[in-house]
Amino acid sequence: MLVSSHDLRMVRDLFPRMVIMDEGKIVADGLTAELLEDEVLLKAHGLESPNS
Repeated sequence: MLVSSHDLRMVRDLFPRMVIMDEGKIVADGLTAELLEDEVLLKAHGLESPNS
């Protein structure tokens, strides 16, 4: 299943793996829990942690 969303709370709750894209390029691919803990990564790509 492929889901495109900016709702990181939903992503955190439903998907064990995620891919972060920015300007059409993959910038991160891995376990959702690990990627969502990386505040630097999220901020660099205009995302806010759902854990805030």
